[in-house]
Amino acid sequence: MPSYADRRDARRIIVGPEYGISFTLKGHAYREVRITNLSPGGCFALVGARDAGLFSRGATLEALVLDHPELPKQPITASVTFVLGSAAGIGGRDLVGVGIRFLSMEPAAREALDTWIDAALAAGRGGTP
Repeated sequence: MPSYADRRDARRIIVGPEYGISFTLKGHAYREVRITNLSPGGCFALVGARDAGLFSRGATLEALVLDHPELPKQPITASVTFVLGSAAGIGGRDLVGVGIRFLSMEPAAREALDTWIDAALAAGRGGTP
């Protein structure tokens, strides 16, 4: 059976430092967490290595909101699919990479995100078509 990484949406784009997410995980509020790529099915985020222990595979991210003016603002329920790095950080930095899968999203928000990603890909903003 293929892993989630094998099934992920190929319409993902690389995003700049002005893109982020906010959410709640196990009672802890995270605001303006940097994401590096985005697809209709999820994103990849960078979190502080000191918090890595909270981001176990399958952990639920509640009230996730995409932090960019062009993206829909409706809350999303998501889960952690994988974690790259360790408490020591990756590449000498104090960051850990977290793969995030969107579990539930309002239909209007999903449609708006799909439209935005398609437009970004058409404009050549990077990623994989």
